Amino acid sequence: SLASCTLVGFYSDFGNRYFNVRCRRQRQMCVRDWQYRLMILSHLVALSNNVVIGVNNELPWKLKKDLQHFSAYTQNKAIVMGRKTDESIGRPLPNRKNIVISSWLEPQEGLEVVSNLNQAIEVASQWNKDNSTEEEIVLIGGGYVFKESKNIVNKLVLTRVECEIDGDVYYQEIDLSHWKEISKKSYKRDSENEYDFKIETFVKT
Repeated sequence: SLASCTLVGFYSDFGNRYFNVRCRRQRQMCVRDWQYRLMILSHLVALSNNVVIGVNNELPWKLKKDLQHFSAYTQNKAIVMGRKTDESIGRPLPNRKNIVISSWLEPQEGLEVVSNLNQAIEVASQWNKDNSTEEEIVLIGGGYVFKESKNIVNKLVLTRVECEIDGDVYYQEIDLSHWKEISKKSYKRDSENEYDFKIETFVKT
């Protein structure tokens, strides 16, 4: 799995940025041994103070402004998700490339189905190239997708919700010592937002 791999470096070549991922298992030929022209591979996720991200395949809060942030951030980008996240959304999101990781889900209009994270990254990267879009691949959940990709992401877009809450899906604890915060915006609880929250963006250093 990609969780057994490590991001080992970035380099630039005539304005193109690349990252290298090295698999810890020797002599294994896999997509993560290649050099990817990915630019940005990001996690976009909302989490509580105790890193809950979901309960009963739903978001455990009502935060209208965060949903607006999610919509704006993912416009015209390739988004990658697991089957349960796709089910919770309920439909392909317009103005995005929707890619779902599933071993049995049938493809449908507006939705491309792949069997693993490696294939999802390949499909998204090719879509970015074909459409000359911003070279970012946004991973939107759920917990398994975040766990599998934790060692290769180079950007985190975190909505930190000010609550301790019960749930059944969790984000991983993050060591931010190798990350640089590039933006932060706070929001107050109101009639359309159940909790105080802040949106923080980090890039790998």
